[in-house]
Amino acid sequence: MRTRLEVKDLAMEYGKKFLFPDFTNKLTWFVAGVGGAVVLTPTPLKLIVYNWLVDLLDANFGNKFTLAELSPNAADYWVGAALIVGALLHNIANRYFIYKGQQSSLAHVRGQVSKIDKELFDRFLEDFPSGSESINMLQQQDFANSFNIAKLANLEKFVDGWNIVEREFLDVELEHMRKELWDICSSFCYKLSLGAYDLNGGPIFSCIPDAYRGTDNWPKHVDDKIDELNKLSTSCFERYKEFVRFGRKMLAERS
Repeated sequence: MRTRLEVKDLAMEYGKKFLFPDFTNKLTWFVAGVGGAVVLTPTPLKLIVYNWLVDLLDANFGNKFTLAELSPNAADYWVGAALIVGALLHNIANRYFIYKGQQSSLAHVRGQVSKIDKELFDRFLEDFPSGSESINMLQQQDFANSFNIAKLANLEKFVDGWNIVEREFLDVELEHMRKELWDICSSFCYKLSLGAYDLNGGPIFSCIPDAYRGTDNWPKHVDDKIDELNKLSTSCFERYKEFVRFGRKMLAERS
């Protein structure tokens, strides 16, 4: 079933072909040219041409052909007009079949693109599922408190493995959102790696330096670091939700 936008595009396409026909087709040129000549040529001149054709045929095949008498007011304009209209209709029909062929080919290409993107999107959800501990941590963790770094395994897998050409979506908008998600997640991981310290060899980490841990008397740069990490983790979570929702909706519409 066609959408309203597709119907509108189709109507505009056909209207353009009718108002501005393509005369590159040789048959269209020839028939329209003959029709124009019939309409524009004065009747006396046409009589001369017709008589010449009859004489030529009679000279080759005997006196088998005759030409009815034409009076000056019997100009056969309708014949020329019919030829021109026929040429236009032929051209429109020709462009219609070309258009349908292009649409069929385009639909096939879109189907292939959707299939490839869907497979890649499923792979993304396997590597970075919405129910993973990484997503829960991005949503809930306050980095003023200690945390288990192992819970960020899925996030790190996404950052490490999804910045290569094989992980790019063919759909431009979907790929743009994937790249934005990767950028913000990569920035978060980088900032966390610079601002977190392991406790007794890990896997528990803290963003509070040893000298201030266990107290509330932190210098401003520690507060700034914690605030930055909390904001980045929230941004990662929000971008993740937007990407997953958009991907599911877009791929479902194109399936």
